[in-house]
Amino acid sequence: MRNQENRAHIVELVGGRATNIFSARGYCCSETVIVVANQAFCGDLTPEMAARLGSGFCHGMGGAGCTCGSLAGAEVALGLFLGPRQKGGMKTKEFEMVAKEMHDRFRTRFGATCCRVLLKRRKEKNGATCKELTVGGAEIAAELILAQRVDLAEKADLDFLAKRESKVGTLVKKLLGRE
Repeated sequence: MRNQENRAHIVELVGGRATNIFSARGYCCSETVIVVANQAFCGDLTPEMAARLGSGFCHGMGGAGCTCGSLAGAEVALGLFLGPRQKGGMKTKEFEMVAKEMHDRFRTRFGATCCRVLLKRRKEKNGATCKELTVGGAEIAAELILAQRVDLAEKADLDFLAKRESKVGTLVKKLLGRE
């Protein structure tokens, strides 16, 4: 039971950190999800590389309005920690089931996976904001990662997850060349 409580707490922290990074750094949904998952679970990407990987998924594939960037970023995060092309990764068929579960949970939680549809619902005051979609994608990905890799709960970077940044602090870092 303690392990499940710990995992639930980590998922909650992941959601909080996703909210913070989305707001403070001005990252898009996909960039945020990949950065948070990578750093939370001590992935091997630099924060800059993690953000760069997510850039093409912003606004539904570069503004095309297709797959929500948060969902795309979450799928990348799954691949980083569970994918079959890494040491200790899942078998392809097993991984595909987890990737599909990510898709299905996202669709169940938000009612769609298409950015264009999600934004239309939001405009009609009937859907989630981009920040809420980002948090949801990060949380679902964290749940699925921790369900498959329980060892990552012990390795999670709780200091990173607890940290909060401000827009002003982020701007100062950029101006000083520290980000």
